[in-house]
Amino acid sequence: MQSMEYVYAVYCEKSFSAAARKLFISQPALSSTVKKVEKELGMPLFDRSAFPIQLTTAGKAYIKAAKQILTIQKNFKSYVGDLANLQSGNLSLGGTNFFASCMLPFMIKAFSKNCPKIQLRITESDSADLYARLLTDEIDLIVDSGLYNINFYESISLMEDHILLAVPSNNIQNKSHSAAQLTQKDIIAGTVNNENIPAVALADFAEEEFLLLGRGNDMYRRSLELCRNSGFSPKVRLYLNQLMTAYHMARQGLGITFLTDSLVRKSMLSDALVYYKIKDPAAVRKIFIAYRKNAYQTSAMREFIRLSRNLYSKSPVK
Repeated sequence: MQSMEYVYAVYCEKSFSAAARKLFISQPALSSTVKKVEKELGMPLFDRSAFPIQLTTAGKAYIKAAKQILTIQKNFKSYVGDLANLQSGNLSLGGTNFFASCMLPFMIKAFSKNCPKIQLRITESDSADLYARLLTDEIDLIVDSGLYNINFYESISLMEDHILLAVPSNNIQNKSHSAAQLTQKDIIAGTVNNENIPAVALADFAEEEFLLLGRGNDMYRRSLELCRNSGFSPKVRLYLNQLMTAYHMARQGLGITFLTDSLVRKSMLSDALVYYKIKDPAAVRKIFIAYRKNAYQTSAMREFIRLSRNLYSKSPVK
């Protein structure tokens, strides 16, 4: 079984050196083990002349079988762990930078208090990579807010997130929209849900320079949709990788941006930005826990979901 795990690690990392680092063994030891497997099979599993290394035809068949075997092994270990009534076991969680820094810590704290003997592993990456790892059982659960393929994944809602327009306080446009302005303290107090506070006409800011997240991010898709629905294409000054980076750039007056009320609530107090509500269905997004469809849910997974819903839902889940 260890030999199979070694071959699978090389396949995942596309490199013997990277796989060796991941496995905490020397590269010669890893290469020797893989060659031994290939010798037993009578054919190579990897095309070492390619860069990065690629699977041979035999290698593809081997990895397909290895995935099935490793999934069975993981499910059996999970079943045995369940029998121990959360006294042992592992749970692998994933999230993008925003969710890993702003939401997962609170969820992990609640879970660890109830299940201190469950070993946790956290993966922080982009959504595409997280869903790919979810599909191969490298990750059990991820926290996300974007689109996903319903043929492969399922989700459980945690809360709604509201997208706001964030504008530097010294922007001249603010003088014309004083009735719609929200401060960070207003958002922390929940004033964003006050129907008496009007939404801003996003088209009024069409000539401003925007700071947007890059392609492939849910906020990128939503930002363009919000602007398109208001009849314009944004003038983008910078494309950024993280929502928190956009927040700090906007605070320095480098442009206006779209932020979520959950991020604003968790950021340090500052009056460098003012915020505006946006009246558009695309400005509301659901945050959820996603998992592989038809995957075996361990007791640890079920307990993490239950505690997280209690933590973020208005009506605690029994």
